Amino acid sequence: MSHTNLDSDLGSVGIEGCWQADSQRLLNEVMVEHFFRQGVLDVAEELCQEAGLCIDPNQREPFIELNRILEALKLRDLRPALEWAVENREMLMAQNSSLEFKLHRLSFIRLLMGGTANQREALQYARNFQPFAVNHQKDIQVLMGSLVYLRQGIENSPYVHLLDSNQWSDICDIFTRDACSLLGLSVESPLSVSFSAGCVALPALINIKAVIEQRQCIGVWTQKDELPVRTALLTQPRPFALRGVGSLIREGPLGMQV
Repeated sequence: MSHTNLDSDLGSVGIEGCWQADSQRLLNEVMVEHFFRQGVLDVAEELCQEAGLCIDPNQREPFIELNRILEALKLRDLRPALEWAVENREMLMAQNSSLEFKLHRLSFIRLLMGGTANQREALQYARNFQPFAVNHQKDIQVLMGSLVYLRQGIENSPYVHLLDSNQWSDICDIFTRDACSLLGLSVESPLSVSFSAGCVALPALINIKAVIEQRQCIGVWTQKDELPVRTALLTQPRPFALRGVGSLIREGPLGMQV
């Protein structure tokens, strides 16, 4: 069995006294938002009490609603997501979102799976595609063409791709992305991004510290909050900028005023 050598002195690469009262408060708020995002409301509330935080109920509600809708989608219940999309249709269309169309598409496909018994209902439901006829004409044509194969079953037709189970996980991702964008939130939790950044940056920081100590360099490591090494953190752009772990945390969780 192979063994891995781990440097346990991770605290040596930090800045002494960086977690003062104000910084500690910001960290607690980032953690609370993370738990709200994950739907772990009891943990978030407990942390608020222990840390003495007073979070505006209006800042909780978006996370509670998003988690409620996501849980329904995971159970393949489209109704809550459709109600939310219809309610926010104008704003979603303003940001070129395809969320509502894809939710209606999934509802239509579920009717197709019922065979000829659902043919009349499927034709009636197709009226929901009317607002999306311009931007999704080809997709709508494919859906309507699949009606010809209801008797033999969609699973035995050239339209079998409509039954791909991956579209359920895709709709969860699309809803999360578009809902967060609509609410001015980042898709990913700032705490998760900061943690990932730390995992990437720590090995390099530890190596730099070792070199500095060996060569007895002076003034290389400053008390500024930027990293003294370039670190590739993400492969795709996100709705917020990464300027080092310290500045990311100080920006506070998106959606909260800090």
